[in-house]
Amino acid sequence: MTRPPRIRSSRRTHRAAAVLGTAAGTLFLLSGPASAHVRVFADGAKEGSPATLRFRVPSEKADATTVRVDVTLPKGVTSTGIPPAAGWTRKEISSSAGGGTQIMWTATAGHELKPDAHRYFDVQVGPLPKRASVAFDVAQTYSDGSVVNWDERQTGTKMPDFPAPVLVLDAAAAKAEETRQQASAQPAPTAAASPASVAVPQAQASGGVSWLPWTVAGAAILGAGAVVVIRRRTPVNSA
Repeated sequence: MTRPPRIRSSRRTHRAAAVLGTAAGTLFLLSGPASAHVRVFADGAKEGSPATLRFRVPSEKADATTVRVDVTLPKGVTSTGIPPAAGWTRKEISSSAGGGTQIMWTATAGHELKPDAHRYFDVQVGPLPKRASVAFDVAQTYSDGSVVNWDERQTGTKMPDFPAPVLVLDAAAAKAEETRQQASAQPAPTAAASPASVAVPQAQASGGVSWLPWTVAGAAILGAGAVVVIRRRTPVNSA
C-alpha cells in the first residue's frame, strides 16, 4: 500500500529543510571573525613578580613562511633570559634611547614557520610593572619580504585588524578600563531613533560579526527551499 502523496511530500520537505539548515549553520561558522593573532601568555603572571612570557605566533600567509619574529618589550619590562628556540637563532638588542628592549628570532634553513602552523617564543622577564595590563609590539617577517606589525591598541569597542598582544595582570582593573573605553566610544542614541535602527550598529560595534543579516538570509533560504519542495512534490488534483 503506497503512502498518500501529501505525506511523502511533507517528509521530503522536512529533509530538505534539515539540509538547508545544516548549510546555513556552516555559513555562520565560516563567517566568524578570524582569531589567529599573535598572543602572549604567562602562567601565574602578576604585578611585581618575575614571569616567563610565551608569545604564540601563527603563520597566516598561504604563500609564504615566517622567517623572523621581533618582540619589543615596553618600558618597565626587563629581559632576564631568552630560552633557546629549536631551529631559530636569537638576539637581544637594548635600546640606547631609553626605549624598550628588542628581541629578534631568525629561522635557520628548513625551520621556517610554514603556513597555518604556529610556535611559541619564550622570554624570561624580571618583576612585572604595577599595571592592569602590558602590551607588546611584535613584528612578523615573511619569506616574501612582507612584514606584519602587531602593534595596534584597542581604544574603543572595535577590535583592530592587527592588535598588539596584551598580558593582563589585574583582571578586575583591566575589565574596568575596557568598560570605561567602551562607554566613552559608544554614541548615545537620539530620541528619534527607533530601537531597531539602534540595535544593529551596537551589534556591529561589539568587535564581532553582526548575525542579523545572516539570520534573515538563512530564514529566507529555508523558507524558499521548503516552498520549492512542496510545489514540486504536491500532486495536482485533476478536475
